[in-house]
Amino acid sequence: MIYICGDSFGVSDAEYGPCWADIVADQFPTCNLCQIAATNLLIAQQVDQAIAANADFVVVQCTSVTRSEKLHNGQYVPFSYHTASTETTPFSKSQLQILKHYYTEFFDLQLAIYQNAITIEHTLQKLLDSEIPFCFSQGGFEHANFHPVATDYFSKFNQWRSSVNLWDYTVTREYRPYYHITDQQVHQQVADYYIEKIKKTL
Repeated sequence: MIYICGDSFGVSDAEYGPCWADIVADQFPTCNLCQIAATNLLIAQQVDQAIAANADFVVVQCTSVTRSEKLHNGQYVPFSYHTASTETTPFSKSQLQILKHYYTEFFDLQLAIYQNAITIEHTLQKLLDSEIPFCFSQGGFEHANFHPVATDYFSKFNQWRSSVNLWDYTVTREYRPYYHITDQQVHQQVADYYIEKIKKTL
C-alpha cells in the first residue's frame, strides 16, 4: 500500500478534477492521509500511521510553520493563522477571533521554524529507521516564496528528497480546489514522477 502524507496540496477535490495523488491512486493501492491545513506535527502523525501499517512506499509533503492545531470534538483540527475562517474550520467567529488575537500577540516565527524543523527531521529519521522506501518534499516549510533566499534544511536526507515541490506551482491560495494547483498538466507530471519513484522500489 502506498501512503501519501501531507497538507491540502494532496487532498482530493472531485469537483475540480483529479489531482496528482488521485492519479497515483489509479496506479497503486493507496491510502491518502493528506489533510487541509495540516501542520507538520499532524503530518508526522500521518507518517506514524503509515509506518505502523508497514507501507510499501511513503510520499511526504511538508508544510508551512504558520499553522497550529486545536482539539475539537476529540480530534485535532488544523488551521492556518492567515486563512482560518468558519469555512475552513469548525470554529465559531468568536473562537477564530481569540485565535487571531493570541497569535498576533504571542506567535514567534523563529521559534516556530526551529520547532517545525525538529519535527520534520524526526519524522524523516523515523522513516529512515523503518526501512520503508520514501520520498519527501520540503513543501511549504521555509519555501522560497517566504524569503529572498531559500534556506537549506534536512541535507542529511537529500537522497530521499523529491525534485518536485508543489508549492512552486501555485500563485493563489484560494480554498478551492483543495489541492490549489489548477493546471492538470502539472498534476500529471507530478504523478508521473512519483509513479516512477514507486515502481523502482516495488
